[in-house]
Amino acid sequence: MKALWTAIAAAFSTFSVLPAPRIEWNEYSLKNVLSALPLVGCAIGGFLCLWYWLSTLLQLPAILTAVAFTVLPIALSGGIHMDGFADMTDALSSHAAPEKKRAILKDPHCGAFAVIAVGCYLLLYFGLCAALPLDWKTVGFLGITHVLSRALGSLLSLLPSGGENGMQRAFRDSASKSALWVLIAWTVLALGGAAVLSPLAAGGMLLAGLCVFFYIKHTAGKQFGGMSGDLAGAGITLSAGAMLLALVLAERTVSLWF
Repeated sequence: MKALWTAIAAAFSTFSVLPAPRIEWNEYSLKNVLSALPLVGCAIGGFLCLWYWLSTLLQLPAILTAVAFTVLPIALSGGIHMDGFADMTDALSSHAAPEKKRAILKDPHCGAFAVIAVGCYLLLYFGLCAALPLDWKTVGFLGITHVLSRALGSLLSLLPSGGENGMQRAFRDSASKSALWVLIAWTVLALGGAAVLSPLAAGGMLLAGLCVFFYIKHTAGKQFGGMSGDLAGAGITLSAGAMLLALVLAERTVSLWF
């Protein structure tokens, strides 16, 4: 039980701005961090539900709800995964050798390509949120995307590292032997919940997640020489957006053809 609470505290203190007990970073405390990361997605889903409840209570304009659905996940995660997406964009835009690309990932400065990519991502994400019907079913789907995307990011983090040091390598080396199966269980449970709401949307989310997973896996191996924390974070960001796109397409398909 102590190991479970330690893993949850480590996951929330590392991957969110939500209050969590401070723990010592060692092999014991990092053992189940990746397995607990989807819980951060559950917490984000809870805050989205709270915002939707308040917005309906106060009869706020739908556009403000779409803005909140876009901003809240980034704010609650401290922007750590969006930072990985920005760093990956800068590195890929350099067209340099893998070693140079990995150095760019570690560079704290933000290049023009990263700013452009983040701006486009946020605009597209907001537009997709605005295209969805505002109801509890939609909020449930959005919460599930944040759980699934973090399960996918954790699975990416289990892939071979491309550098000697780094957060992803530390998590991977310390991960328990059961981490893979726990993350698969998270994925199955989340997709099962989505299938209850809409089998078509669940299938679209699964396809979108798989596309992002294999894209990041391929990019990490070919462009960077292995996985890193920034690339895993980029996978979380891209998969959340891709799953949202799948939701919109599924909703429009049902509306127009059924």
